[in-house]
Amino acid sequence: MKSKRSKRAKTLLNGRANSKAIPTDLIIDILSRLPMKSVARFRCVSKLWASIVDLPYLKEFFTTRASAHPQLLFVYKEKHKFVFLSSPQPQNLDENSTPEAVKHLSRIPFRGSSCYVSGHVQGLVCLKFISKRMSPVQIICNPSTGQALTLPKKRMRRSFTRARNILGYDPIDNQFKVLSITRYSTLDQHQVLTLGTGELKWRTIKCSTPQDSFQQGICINGVLYYPVCTRGIDMIGCFHVRSETFSFIEVETTSIGAVFEGTLINYNGKLGSLISDAGDRFADGESRSIKLLVIGNFEKQEWSKHEYVLPPMWKNVVGRADLRLVGFVGTSEVVFSHPSQVIYYNIETQGVVKVAIQGMGASSKCKFATFVNHMEDLKFTHAFK
Repeated sequence: MKSKRSKRAKTLLNGRANSKAIPTDLIIDILSRLPMKSVARFRCVSKLWASIVDLPYLKEFFTTRASAHPQLLFVYKEKHKFVFLSSPQPQNLDENSTPEAVKHLSRIPFRGSSCYVSGHVQGLVCLKFISKRMSPVQIICNPSTGQALTLPKKRMRRSFTRARNILGYDPIDNQFKVLSITRYSTLDQHQVLTLGTGELKWRTIKCSTPQDSFQQGICINGVLYYPVCTRGIDMIGCFHVRSETFSFIEVETTSIGAVFEGTLINYNGKLGSLISDAGDRFADGESRSIKLLVIGNFEKQEWSKHEYVLPPMWKNVVGRADLRLVGFVGTSEVVFSHPSQVIYYNIETQGVVKVAIQGMGASSKCKFATFVNHMEDLKFTHAFK
């Protein structure tokens, strides 16, 4: 019995009647063997090819394949472009781990005097470019496919008002949204933009709590978490992406440093923070310990804290390298990044492993960022429509 796919009309190579027909099943089989970036390019061939690439079961195939092989994503600035590279997250780490070669994903050109990565969620990255002559430009891109989308400018009531954008994702409705939080604003000046609707338009949303200052956040299970100060009180802002509502949790005094100066992470589906003994998100060969803060229950304000003393071998492995705390792989491997290497510290076995990253030579002199558990996913191409 033929499958539903094989019952479909056969696809023509170039749309002409005298062209040799190719079964859709065969096309899908061929596409499934190609890198995702190559598959994404076929969307530009024709509407017919775009419809094939957008088939749900083809997207699901790439999602399943990507989830089985999570990547480290490296982002660095090279002259007037952002360069995206990826490397497999190694399995079964040991002291003799071999160097990992990076794979080039894409480049995004930019114009401006400064730029930075302002967010990463579900395989998409948010970039911000700042120029003295122009208003800041915000771009959402998919490093794996090379797709990029410039966000429209927001209408601000006061020219001196400052705003920060955070990228969020709602897994229930499969929607990406950009939240724009306005500093020193009236209570109705925060805005949100939904991607993939065919119309890029900012919508005003209300929040009864003034937000005097805020920092970059992280999206976990449909909620954007970000450190914020409101009326002089240090809080964690929670923006629920699906309902577009806010809630706030006061940060206890002993945890303020970890929340505001550490690296916010997704720890097994819960909001966490990593901080070094220097009181920030950086470490080196002289570091002696790191702390992990995990928020288990927001309503009850259950905070669990753990301190891990780095083993004697730490200094020998790290040497003089300046590292940045990135996050967790699983629940036991802490990841530290450097442009030319990645350090893994196992909190259970106390093992420290250095993995050299081949192909990152030029980035050592440039701004860079590293993200764990990056997935090269095809199913989010709708965000760029």
